[in-house]
Amino acid sequence: MDAAKHSIVDYLNYIGATVPPEGSGWRKIKCPFHDDSHASAGLNFDEGRFKCHGCGVGGDVYDLIIQKEGGTYREAIKFAQTISLAGGAAVRKPDTFSNRVSGNTQSLGRRGSTLSFGSSKGRSSRS
Repeated sequence: MDAAKHSIVDYLNYIGATVPPEGSGWRKIKCPFHDDSHASAGLNFDEGRFKCHGCGVGGDVYDLIIQKEGGTYREAIKFAQTISLAGGAAVRKPDTFSNRVSGNTQSLGRRGSTLSFGSSKGRSSRS
C-alpha cells in the first residue's frame, strides 16, 4: 500500500531513542519503550523493523506508533506524516498560524484601513 513508507529512524528519534549508526542487518539499540540498561533491542535499517527482546515491542514504523501512541493503522500513517516526510526526509517544521495570516492591513480588503480590534474605552482593566 505504501510505496514510500515513513522512516522508522525518524520515529525512534522523535520518541528520544539513541539510534545507532546506519548499517546493514540488525544493529543493537537500547529500547525506548521500557527502562533499558543495556541494548536489548535490534533495529534493521534495510527492512525498517524494530524488535525488543526485553519487552516484546516490535514491528515497522506504523506498528511502533500504534503500540506507543495508540490508534489504528490509518491514524498511525497520519501521525507519521506529522513527524517526517514520506521516504525518511528531514523532520517537518510545524505549521504556525502566524505564517498564514498577513500583517498587512491592505490585504484585508476594502475594510482593512478601518478594521478595529477593539478599544479599552469604557472597559475596566484587570489589575
